[in-house]
Parts: sequence; C-alpha cells; structure tokens
Amino acid sequence: GVVELMEMTKEQRKQKQIKMKTKQHQKRKRIIGVLGCMAERLKEDMFQDGTADLVVGPDAYRDLPRLISVLSSPSTAPRTSSDNGSFKVTMPTIPTERAVNVQLSLDETYASITPIRSNPQDVSAFVSIMRGCNNMCSYCVVPFTRGRERSRDMESVVEETRRLLEEEGIKEVILLGQNVNSYHDNSRVEKQRKQ
Repeated sequence: GVVELMEMTKEQRKQKQIKMKTKQHQKRKRIIGVLGCMAERLKEDMFQDGTADLVVGPDAYRDLPRLISVLSSPSTAPRTSSDNGSFKVTMPTIPTERAVNVQLSLDETYASITPIRSNPQDVSAFVSIMRGCNNMCSYCVVPFTRGRERSRDMESVVEETRRLLEEEGIKEVILLGQNVNSYHDNSRVEKQRKQ
C-alpha cells in the first residue's frame, strides 16, 4: 500500500481559512442586527453562536450606515512596498464578520432625525422629547444603557409636531420619553455656554 502525507505550512493553512471565510461571507445575503438597550447591555454576548452580525446601542443609530458598509464590503488587504516602489499584497484579509457600536452619548437626542411613519392613515403619532433617565430604579437598565436624561430642544419638538399636524394630517401627538415630567429645554443655556 501507499501512504501519502500532506503537510500544510501555517501560512497555507491561514490562507485556506481566509478563503473559506471569504466564500462564507460572500454567500451571506442578510445582516442580522440587534439594536437598542439590550444590545448595548449584552454587547459581545450577542455574537456568540452567530446570533448577530451587528450590535448597535441606542445612541449609535447614526452610525448604522457605516457599520453596515463595513459588513457588506471585504476588508482592504494590507500592502507592503517593494524596492521598485510598487505594492504587493502580502496576504488577503478576512472580511469583517461583525460590527459593534455601543458607545453612550452624553448629548444625542436624535432631534434632527425624522421617523418614517409606517401607516399614512394613522391619526396619532409619537414625538420623542427626551432620552435617558436619572432615576436609579433597582429593576431598570435604562440609566445604564441609555445614559443620563437629555431633552431635545423645544424648537425641534415644536417643528416636528408642526410638520406632523400640517403636512401629515396627524390629529394627536403623543410625547415620548422615559420620564417626560423631567423634560427641560437646555438649548438657551447651551447657546450661552458656547458664547
């Protein structure tokens, strides 16, 4: 009988793994994302067993386009220069398989983001006027996942409400926040502080 042994170098094995990962990534048609308070709280645990590709905390929604593009396109391969000034690729890289941003913001209120209403026939609409909470209830994760209270400036709340009433025909506006009784417009104080 003939016994044939095939041995791979570390380099060859690494390249084979990268090619397999690249093929798997290219076959992927969907990006599974977990967004919000629990995503921020569980962070890395959401990646176990392929549960999610994308984990975004409640203050990082503006970063979604960048995070999705990171997942959608393969990573750039590292390059090294040669003596004649040209570049050669040293080794292909693994496409990014997961993306995360769970950074808490001290001032994000999403005041400039206009929500898309799923049913144009609705007579009611929600307007978020604040985020976070300063209460430290023993059963609640909000102060830890959404941060301290921060209110939208009055001007943006009034403008969104006006647009809903005049342009979308909304009859009822419901103000949202963890604790709407704590709403306070600091926009004038902030403007004075900057000057």
